[in-house]
Amino acid sequence: MSESAAARRLAPVRSSMAELGLQGLLISHLPNLRYLTGFSGSNGWLLLGGSRAIFVTDGRYEQQAEEELAGDVEFELLVVRDGILGELADRARQEFGVSKVGFEGAHISYSDWERLREAGDGVRWETVSGLVEKLRAVKDDDEIAAISRAAEIAADALHEVLPLVKPGVREVDIASELDYRMVHLGAERPAFDTIVASGARTALPHAATSRRELGEGEFLLCDFGARWRGYCSDLTRTFVVGEPTRRQTQTYEKVLRAQQEAFSALRAGVACADVDAATRRAFESVGLEARFPHSTGHGLGLEVHEGPRLSRRSEELLESRMVVTVEPGLYFPGWGGVRIEDDVVVTGDEPRPLVDLEKAELRGLPL
Repeated sequence: MSESAAARRLAPVRSSMAELGLQGLLISHLPNLRYLTGFSGSNGWLLLGGSRAIFVTDGRYEQQAEEELAGDVEFELLVVRDGILGELADRARQEFGVSKVGFEGAHISYSDWERLREAGDGVRWETVSGLVEKLRAVKDDDEIAAISRAAEIAADALHEVLPLVKPGVREVDIASELDYRMVHLGAERPAFDTIVASGARTALPHAATSRRELGEGEFLLCDFGARWRGYCSDLTRTFVVGEPTRRQTQTYEKVLRAQQEAFSALRAGVACADVDAATRRAFESVGLEARFPHSTGHGLGLEVHEGPRLSRRSEELLESRMVVTVEPGLYFPGWGGVRIEDDVVVTGDEPRPLVDLEKAELRGLPL
């Protein structure tokens, strides 16, 4: 995180607090913490006021917090050795008295909420939803560069792994190679559990990688991503082990056309639901809308799945500099499925792909 990023990101959070009548805000969701402070550990809380920013963690992360908290914001670092929730509630009571303090209701367990409420007697706790996530949806230059690098790493790893694909190789072996090579190429780790499915198992949209051996003439679907400096990529490509059949090729072409239709609709100011509708119209035109059981895509950033959602139920509008996936698919139980997924930046015109990963035709992998 650049030195100016924390101050730039905290300012609209404080503005939102004022609009909601909140004197304080407790941030507990780790991706939101990283976005606002730069902290990448697994236990941290930010108690934010109009002019105060108190960062609370435990003794394991004292040195890490000192190193990572952004330098141009005066964070008060509070290291708690025991009873972190009690200390948080006590500080909230000291700082804000009987004032309203917001907390991220979607990201705190009921038991933790109970402890906060009991220990912070007198504080008027009020749940807030999506306050920081809304800001995170629009990326700055550093964030787009990080997601682009994560996508490049993932694409390079796939190029290295494909020559190893042969009949008899197990799904788990391909997934393990992808994971290893992403890390070898610079990723912190895979962005999520890599999905490698083959044969009829490609009809499972979120198949768990198995020990199944690949067979000649079968689909191979790889859904994978890298994490770089906290930011995620998410790509999917579908291949055939050997020479594709006519049905396999035609199914692939239908999915690729649906993705192109989604791209044509995807630009700043357009409703997310309208992008999803463009995908569905492409499948409806060939009588296959029922074989597309998920949404068209989702936002991408510090989390693999974040706002906005390219779904029929979304009420969001796209904005320039959002980063989203576009991932139409067709799935036929007992036969197989095809999904093609790319990561793109929303602009006022055509979306900008973050990586050039060949997909113009169904690729048959040499035997």
